[in-house]
Amino acid sequence: MKKNGGSLKEIFEEALNFYNKKDFKTSEIYCYKILSIDPNHFGSMSMLATLAAIKGDFIKAKELLTKAIEIEKNNTSAIHNLATAYKELGKFDEAINYYNKVLKIVPKHINAHYNLGLTFYKLNDLKKAKSYFKKTVDIQKNYALAYFWLANVHADLKEFNDAVSNYQKAIEINPNLWNAHNNLGLVFNALNDHHNAISSYKNAVKVKDSHAGAHHNLALTFKNLGKFDEAIKSHEMALKYEPENLAHVYYLSELKKEILDSDLKDKIIKILKSKEHKEKIKINEVFGNYLLAMYERKSKNYETELKYLITGHHNYFEIRKKRFETAVKYTFNEVIQISEEAKTINNDKKYDKIKPIFIIGVPRCGSTLVEKIIGSGKKIIPIGEETTVLENYINKKVLEKQSLNLGDVKIVREELNEIFKTKNLLSKKSDYIFTDKSLNNFFYLKLINDIYPNAKIINCNRNPLASIMSILQNNLTELAWTHDIKNIFKYFNNYFNIIENFNNSNPNKIYNLEIEKLSNYPEVESKKLMKYCELPWDKNCLEFYKRKDLISKTASNIQIRKGIFKHSLEKYLPYKNLLSKYGDKYSWFETT
Repeated sequence: MKKNGGSLKEIFEEALNFYNKKDFKTSEIYCYKILSIDPNHFGSMSMLATLAAIKGDFIKAKELLTKAIEIEKNNTSAIHNLATAYKELGKFDEAINYYNKVLKIVPKHINAHYNLGLTFYKLNDLKKAKSYFKKTVDIQKNYALAYFWLANVHADLKEFNDAVSNYQKAIEINPNLWNAHNNLGLVFNALNDHHNAISSYKNAVKVKDSHAGAHHNLALTFKNLGKFDEAIKSHEMALKYEPENLAHVYYLSELKKEILDSDLKDKIIKILKSKEHKEKIKINEVFGNYLLAMYERKSKNYETELKYLITGHHNYFEIRKKRFETAVKYTFNEVIQISEEAKTINNDKKYDKIKPIFIIGVPRCGSTLVEKIIGSGKKIIPIGEETTVLENYINKKVLEKQSLNLGDVKIVREELNEIFKTKNLLSKKSDYIFTDKSLNNFFYLKLINDIYPNAKIINCNRNPLASIMSILQNNLTELAWTHDIKNIFKYFNNYFNIIENFNNSNPNKIYNLEIEKLSNYPEVESKKLMKYCELPWDKNCLEFYKRKDLISKTASNIQIRKGIFKHSLEKYLPYKNLLSKYGDKYSWFETT
């Protein structure tokens, strides 16, 4: 082999030819031959770095690219690939630094903008991620993946209309982008557009029938609509393509309890013991424990059940640890400060045009039942199940103003009214009466009282022991604090304190509804409830479950379709002693 430019050029062309044929091993051999002759051959170093990256060896790729850049300092391809190697190694500061070096040389480098968007998205810096994805699509109008990721950012920021338009743009460019179809379905679901959500999920599985996630999401939407047979079929399809994924088993078991037999239990235990499945499907460490807890509950082994539940919730928290730690900090620090100090100015207590009915409480307190009763009487009013309007608006306002003074109450009210209008809750037809069942609105009671002085506020009371165990026995996926038993007690304590303090300052403002009384004396208690709401009562209030348009996304979705049944505290009493080590310091738990 001659040591001259022509020979090395020919050898490298052969290496490139083998690479293009996907014969990576031979390509690697040729590159190393070149480096044995010329240790500073830039092309071979770059090729070997690419081959290392294909094998997932980003440490090797980084080493080779670092050497390559010493040879050609301004080679944007090598600098960009080095940035990507750092990104894959989780060294985001270095990745950002090298992507920015690329942009100094080529300000409109498409992939540098795109990968900076991905990096900041990984760091949960959504503002910067959005900026870089926007720059990417401004430069290249037909970049489907960039529109897809821009849509993901909008969705995470709850900018749902922008998310929809960007997912649709991605799909227009590349109709086979199945994740865009699926995520578009998720956004439509968040907008309560169930028809388009179903259509989007179906489009996703048309493109990729084995997309278990889309089948799962389709099943959940059917369940929300009360179409349980169709939900079962979709859960079974998800299980068909991911037979070892215990999340699919868990959700299917909610609708088809007969699958929980001894053979399935043996399978669950086997999967949980398997090292391969532990690494491959981490979610099994969550849902496997939830499922085993169901078996123990059925056998009345309550202590073992509780251990499985605590383990399952702990594992779920760990999977989402970074996000959940931020959410827990917000729940127990920032939102408490907002609750105590946020205010408006120029308050007008005579305002009475808009008459919202706020239903508050803790999860699993019977609030869904209350909302369905209110929304099923003679006067049909819009019902807003967990709108999070106040929470999202207040947080955005605080960030914009960098102050807990939200400003003039009239402006705040007008802005909120516009948001309620977009959710189809506010209309003259219903005399501007609607429900908002965002349970954590109890944090904003003082603001509600100032913004909507004639609002009705219903506090749903259920025995704390029953609510706490029901939270543990149900996977309330998005509520970070519900996955730690100490946090559950802490949250309940904050809730009781806030309600007590507000009642002391504003006696008779809140209607306290005991769910046990409502379930035992439904007609008497529902009449009192409707009278408080200044709405007419009729028998349809108690026959809400017969409605064909009954939709619920809550954990009570299946239960609510069976009508009102008596709440019994007895089934939760065996857990009282088991929870005493967490609850004995709280007076409200001692008296349950």
